[in-house]
Amino acid sequence: MAAFSCPQCGAPIPVSPRISFHSCEYCHTTSFIDRSGVMFYYLIPFIIDKNSAEKIFTRWLKNPRMAKDLHTNAKIKIFKRTLFPVYLFTRLIDGEEKKFTRPARGTLIEGIENLTVPPGSMKIYDNTIDTQDAERIDPDITMEVYLHDLPGTEVSQSLLYFPIYQVEYEFNDETWHAVIDGSSGAVHATMYPVRSSLPFGTVFFIGFLAGLLGILLGIYIHPVFFILILLGIIATRFMARSIIGARASSVEG
Repeated sequence: MAAFSCPQCGAPIPVSPRISFHSCEYCHTTSFIDRSGVMFYYLIPFIIDKNSAEKIFTRWLKNPRMAKDLHTNAKIKIFKRTLFPVYLFTRLIDGEEKKFTRPARGTLIEGIENLTVPPGSMKIYDNTIDTQDAERIDPDITMEVYLHDLPGTEVSQSLLYFPIYQVEYEFNDETWHAVIDGSSGAVHATMYPVRSSLPFGTVFFIGFLAGLLGILLGIYIHPVFFILILLGIIATRFMARSIIGARASSVEG
């Protein structure tokens, strides 16, 4: 059995050499312990409530780059509050402290790698902390997996629980996923249904034909037809702006 010290008061913590959580019997600080050592155990509380998160996601679905009618036809299957574990490493590099986050759990959840730690937001995770009924996902990756690949000199390491909303939705008989940062409201998704580029292609094709026709008529009939080139460019820009404006209006509405 290995022995570790409480990071808060220094009292001995006898534990088995495996991933575990332990509350110090002297100061009651909860620590996360794995085979590499003992770390402070933190949590970032949810700032965005579920109702606000749902509104944020609805606005995200209306983004102009999204598939047409996504915001009306998407069917939400899962929208749950989750605490996801990441390791927070502080390293000294060229005299400056820098922080690195790495997932403490193997996952296929999209967007986890894009989460950032807001300054001053971490709370010590102990028995008094309010998890707001979020599902806590326990680590299954030890921090020693990352220690040898991190730059600089070790300063500290912690286990940090990130507040996220896991979203699963269906659209056109396909399943899609997204993550909403519960502290900032940022939406992360690697894949999502995109709007067809056909309208833009049609507009530019029409403009190209008008310009080509102007060149041919200008060469073989009369130079005045060169004006069709200019008209084609103007028409293309006008039609493209009209499409973009219509999309923007639908998002704002």
